[in-house]
Amino acid sequence: MKKNIIFLAIIYFLLTACTDSFLVVNSEQNMLESNFYSTTNNMEKALVAAYDPLKWPDWYNGQYCPLPFTADVMSDDVLVGGSGESDMDYFHLMRKFSATPLKNVTGIWAAFYTGINRANIVIEKMPNVTDITAERKDQMLSEAHALRAYYYTWLWKFWGNVPYFDVNVNSAPYSAPQITADALYAHIITDIDYALASTNLTNSVTDVTQKGRITKDMIRMLKAEVVLYQKDASKYAETLTELESAISSGRYSLADNFATIFTDAGEWNSESIWEINYTDQGTRDWASDTNPDGPIHAGGTVFPMVIGINSCTGPDYVSGWGFEPVAAGLYNAYETGDQRKDGGILNFAAYKLTTSTANYVPRYEDTGYFNLKYLGRQGYSTGNNTAALNFRNNLRIYRYSEMLLYAAELQVRTSGSGAQAHLDELRNKRFGVTDNSHSITATLDNVITERRLELALEGKRFWDLVRCDGDANVSAANKATSVLGSRGYTNNKKYLPIPQSEIDKSESILTQNPY
Repeated sequence: MKKNIIFLAIIYFLLTACTDSFLVVNSEQNMLESNFYSTTNNMEKALVAAYDPLKWPDWYNGQYCPLPFTADVMSDDVLVGGSGESDMDYFHLMRKFSATPLKNVTGIWAAFYTGINRANIVIEKMPNVTDITAERKDQMLSEAHALRAYYYTWLWKFWGNVPYFDVNVNSAPYSAPQITADALYAHIITDIDYALASTNLTNSVTDVTQKGRITKDMIRMLKAEVVLYQKDASKYAETLTELESAISSGRYSLADNFATIFTDAGEWNSESIWEINYTDQGTRDWASDTNPDGPIHAGGTVFPMVIGINSCTGPDYVSGWGFEPVAAGLYNAYETGDQRKDGGILNFAAYKLTTSTANYVPRYEDTGYFNLKYLGRQGYSTGNNTAALNFRNNLRIYRYSEMLLYAAELQVRTSGSGAQAHLDELRNKRFGVTDNSHSITATLDNVITERRLELALEGKRFWDLVRCDGDANVSAANKATSVLGSRGYTNNKKYLPIPQSEIDKSESILTQNPY
């Protein structure tokens, strides 16, 4: 790409399943860089372009890599499925902790480094804008820093020791220095704290047309995620203070019916902190000669099709490709009366008893249990575009329930007194009681177990198993070496091999992870 020509996304607000949302669609025009980054309006377009890669990983760079499935496939909660071990073989290898530099989730790497590049553009070019107010400038810069932190967080968790740049490389050699995971964590925290210091970034978004923008509460959740994954005890107290402030604000409340959270009606519900918006009214389609950038057009997600039930009949679910069968051990981990058991997992045998027309054809590793949270439902892909690619299921990234669990964990880790109240609030709601009759003691191990039950199939479990290795107060049932060791997990398997394509492009400057 020529240095003085850029390809940008333009801002466009589209209807999602039930509300207007903060979405993007790609521009068909090129513009000279020197002329573009000079107005607030155009910088807004550049900022939206930095948001755009959030929705790409489900299918990008020739790969299907929905973030929840990609992370969960390394956990104990799901299997791979599909037609067999040659079908999306990189997932099968990841589950066996046998990934290779050639068999890897390069789609995530490529998508999120694109996001970093675009966030850097906003940060670098903002001084060129002369018609912007100080307040708007602060808000936009804070969003860009938070986006960069979010993208780097995924690269950090998957690969650890990766190339880092906060100023785009625009001349040969086109490479950035590889830094350690610990050094990358420090950069992520710097960006997070920059955004949290903003006086113009809102705690939450109430305008439905702006749902999906970065908020301070989203950043607080991101900070809790990285601080706890890093086990950075020096930041536990400040992170807890930030979460408790959000909890006590009354901005969020738990949903009365867990099963509704992941439906159309549950998008941006009372416990939603941040979601990535998808719509079935966009222009996303399979790449072709006439539309080579089809995968990155605004539109829907292919995730529900990937995990959809093979040859499914019945009134509620559409047929899909049969990936991500849910492990029976996860379904059986729930207590009787817990809404999350059948509100988040479809037990097809039980469903069939109540729906006479329901049936399906099992695929590889079938268990009879399916990811109801993101399952392909009838009527969720109704546009005139490629149906498989355009389900309107928003990706739920952070929910109030997880905020309660992060705060409870930090209370325990800092010997605070508020953990029990947070855990009771969550369990009372999920069991439909108010009398603490399903209370469990707020130990560290119980909080981690509760995270598994609450956030199952949302891409959280593997990271919890990894970070709890070495914790004296966590049981073997919540540690990676114990739970995953029989499948080949060791401490060296924490980070995936760096994709060979990136090693080659760096002319072997990058050092491979000891996987």
